[in-house]
Amino acid sequence: MRGTKLLFAPLILAIAAQVAFAKKQMDSTAQITAKIQDKLYHAQVFKHGNVQVNVDNGVATLTGTLDSVGFKMDAERAAGKVDGMTVVDNIVVRAEDVTPSQVADEARKEILTYYAYTIFDNISLQLQDGRLVVSGQVTQPFKKGDIGNFLSHIKGVAEFDNNLEVLPTSQYDDRLRLAIARAIYRDPFFIHYADQALPPIHIVVKNGNVTLEGVVANQLDRTKAEADARLAATFFNFTDNLRIEKA
Repeated sequence: MRGTKLLFAPLILAIAAQVAFAKKQMDSTAQITAKIQDKLYHAQVFKHGNVQVNVDNGVATLTGTLDSVGFKMDAERAAGKVDGMTVVDNIVVRAEDVTPSQVADEARKEILTYYAYTIFDNISLQLQDGRLVVSGQVTQPFKKGDIGNFLSHIKGVAEFDNNLEVLPTSQYDDRLRLAIARAIYRDPFFIHYADQALPPIHIVVKNGNVTLEGVVANQLDRTKAEADARLAATFFNFTDNLRIEKA
């Protein structure tokens, strides 16, 4: 009888060890899941949809739905902040209650109210099948980052491409910008444009090459703006891309 007990003792110890290991794994998985959920909470992900977390052997799989690709990326970054985790992002962007025109209007509003958007920047937007593409030129790298961040978080943006060009730093270009801006906006002819919070004629300068972008009321305004710009300073090339506002 005693020999039988001795035979079963190692088996009992092995089973107990396996149970303890399994419990430790379960505790560890629960703790990691809780950590990831906490990161998601502080990234405000749960305000914009539902995300579930499944942790298995060092892999955190995210599933569920969010209302923009920006928050989808936020969720992936937040989960990746937990040490030792590989993140698989299976989140789907859904915002059925938002129309394409609402997305486009919100994107334009965000651009026009961005504090650093000036007459020396030029931004255009395209939206198709939930993909928002921003292109144009900005004078500082931080502007590209800021604009990409707030546009990608607009509800209904399922995919986002940031094609903004950061213009090179140049004192000569800066002098050109100021000279042309003064020539146009100090012209009494354009007083009704200069009084606007964000005047509609934009002056893009790159390596001594000047381009006028934006919208004017009529052909006369377009011609006058070009004449003022051409007389303001010396440059290499000049392009007039001003568009005439539709009636």
